[in-house]
Order: sequence, then C-alpha cells, then structure tokens
Amino acid sequence: MIAYFTKDEFGNYLQPPERQRPVFLLGAPGIGKTAIMEQIAQELEVGFVSYSMTHQTRQSALGLPFIATKTYDGVEYQVSEYTMSEIIDSVYEAM
Repeated sequence: MIAYFTKDEFGNYLQPPERQRPVFLLGAPGIGKTAIMEQIAQELEVGFVSYSMTHQTRQSALGLPFIATKTYDGVEYQVSEYTMSEIIDSVYEAM
C-alpha cells in the first residue's frame, strides 16, 4: 500500500493511479482479513470499502435493469440498460 502513496520530489505518485490495483484478500471466514485492512486504511488515512461477495446478488453487482430507447440507423429500439451497481456506488461514496 505504501508504494501506491509514495511521491517523488515533485509530488507525483511513483506508481500512477491508473497502474494501481485493488487489494484482494481470500481466506477462511473470521480470521481477520477485514480488520487488518481497516487498520491499514486508518493508519494510511485512506478510504476503505469492503465487500463480501457471498452477500451480494446479481443486481447489487450489475445494477438494476431498466428499459431505455436507442436509435440505430434512424430506427428507435428499446434496449436493456443497468443502473449503477451498489458496489460501484459505495466506492464513489467513499471517495
């Protein structure tokens, strides 16, 4: 994590944000994965979003479907689109 936040003498991140990757922890329930990451985020004073995929539904990951109208070659069609997923929304809220 520290490598992501280290800056050069000009204040630029050494690891540009577009090259950074999220941290993914996998392990048995109850061993402290979330608690460890919460503590690291607090110490680094960065935002923290935690999701347990076992508690998610298709809708919370993809968003809810709705019917929209699109035009292709001058003809209007009704198409399915999705609202913003709850997961992405929580990231925006944390930022």
